Amino acid sequence: MHTMIGLHCSASSGRQWDAYSQLLPAGMRLIAPELTGYGPGERWPSGTPVDLDTEARRLAPLLFSTAGAVHLVGHSYGGAVALQMALRWPDRIKTLTLFEPVRFALLLADRDHETIGQTIVSVGRRIGWHALSGRLEEAAAFFVDYWSGPGAWAGLSATRRRGIAERMHKVRAEFEALFADVVPASAYRKLEMPVRLITGSASPLPARKVVDLIARQCTQAEVVRLDGVGHMGPVSHPSVVAPQLAFQRHEAQLALAA
Repeated sequence: MHTMIGLHCSASSGRQWDAYSQLLPAGMRLIAPELTGYGPGERWPSGTPVDLDTEARRLAPLLFSTAGAVHLVGHSYGGAVALQMALRWPDRIKTLTLFEPVRFALLLADRDHETIGQTIVSVGRRIGWHALSGRLEEAAAFFVDYWSGPGAWAGLSATRRRGIAERMHKVRAEFEALFADVVPASAYRKLEMPVRLITGSASPLPARKVVDLIARQCTQAEVVRLDGVGHMGPVSHPSVVAPQLAFQRHEAQLALAA
């Protein structure tokens, strides 16, 4: 039995991976935990900080609950957390798939990408200011339309809007954790497991550029660019993303070598 752990994006939940249960190979068990602050009944206190190490340590027991190493998959903020786990416990991760892992501090630390980094800082701070001011729906509307495109918020049901708005305090904390990240780009050279970096052509520029910067350091990583897919690709296009997961490629290569 193989195990895939899927880490969801900001303002989402483990349910975003539900469709993958029908898309994974036979014998692959799917574990889709809730990140900190997203569990049933959890409400993130306004102004409370979080950091990527805290997120990773909370999920670490999942890496050690199986007999062998796991296939770790992360999307957006979940991808940033997955990277932290891979750096801390590389021996417990068999393959690593990252769909636009938003380690935005890489942009801020790179002279050629600093301006792009400042654009996403402005986005995150605008969302944060709305949240701290109690304007949670305004924060959520700007957040959703930034990542999913103009009009996406208007197309959501009232129930879905309310659920996203309630998560804006945690989303604000997540942006600040990403901006405060001190892991240098060179750290990704140490990753030795098979790595796949997936990005969509319709995604916001900062997310796409982070993939480029990680790929520059993690030279063994395969980069997959999906035409017409946006940042929410793992949710909007599961049948397109699932075949691109690193373990799919890894298993195919093993079969050819046998």
